[in-house]
Amino acid sequence: MLRNVGRRFILYLIGSTIFATFIGYTLFKAGLISFQVTTKSQRTPDNDRNRNRRVGKIRIT
Repeated sequence: MLRNVGRRFILYLIGSTIFATFIGYTLFKAGLISFQVTTKSQRTPDNDRNRNRRVGKIRIT
């Protein structure tokens, strides 16, 4: 009996994960939810040549 409960629980977890993924994908495709994306201006410069450039009197590091 205990094995049957464990098997049902694992199947419940797998099924609920698939269902939640489907609902999230549907909401994302419908445009009701979105994920935060960092734009180019928000990213830190990856290369060293842009690290110490000056803009007016302000040094950007």
